[in-house]
Amino acid sequence: MVPQASAVWSADPEQMWTFPVRFLAEFFANHGMLTFRDRPQWMTVQGGSKSYVEALVARLGEDRIRLNTPVRAVSRHDDHVLVDGERFDEVVLACHSDQALAMLTDPSDAEREILGAIPYQRNEAVLHTDASLLPKRHAARQAWNYHLLAEPKDRTTVTYSMNHLQRLDTPTDYCVTLNLTERIDPAKIIRTIDYAHPVFTGDGRRAQARHGEISGVRRTHYCGAYWRWGFHEDGVWSALTALRHTGRAPIGAAA
Repeated sequence: MVPQASAVWSADPEQMWTFPVRFLAEFFANHGMLTFRDRPQWMTVQGGSKSYVEALVARLGEDRIRLNTPVRAVSRHDDHVLVDGERFDEVVLACHSDQALAMLTDPSDAEREILGAIPYQRNEAVLHTDASLLPKRHAARQAWNYHLLAEPKDRTTVTYSMNHLQRLDTPTDYCVTLNLTERIDPAKIIRTIDYAHPVFTGDGRRAQARHGEISGVRRTHYCGAYWRWGFHEDGVWSALTALRHTGRAPIGAAA
């Protein structure tokens, strides 16, 4: 259970011993992981994530999308919101909760309590082609391959087989390894990325239940995977919830 849960949430294996049990059980039940039969069929976006990025660009126009533009200050007023001095009707903060809190110039007590209740853990992810990080037996290679170390780290150690995950038809093995960079052949490293993943705790679970106390209040909406299970689908769920509060939810959007 510990390696599996640690890999699922990119969490410190030691943290699993204080992980909210109800949260873990509900997640496993919801995702069909407590049975060998009738498991849910997972859907993927045809063409990969770039297809919906292209759809956003086509809808908004490149001139309205600003890259590499850190937001320093979000100030709320009765009839508008100022984002670094620029006026908008409302604001949707689609980022980690601690990042959202840091942007607010005037956070309420509820925002401090709720957004501040969810801690984060840094993880180093490396995209590479070093197949030695996968099981030697090809039949044993899975989408997620957990590394059991003689001296465990305070971070999860897992290698994702991107060929398996994304059905890549290529003779080259593409992998993403977390927190085990020293074992990867430097010549086979493509890119190194630092991530922060939410750490799920009892306090954090209670904060999740208070989503409605701050989202949709003061012309401010919050979305991110941290509001539910911590996965991409949960980010979409919270984004649709934010859109419904702004009156801009797409027709037919599911709850």
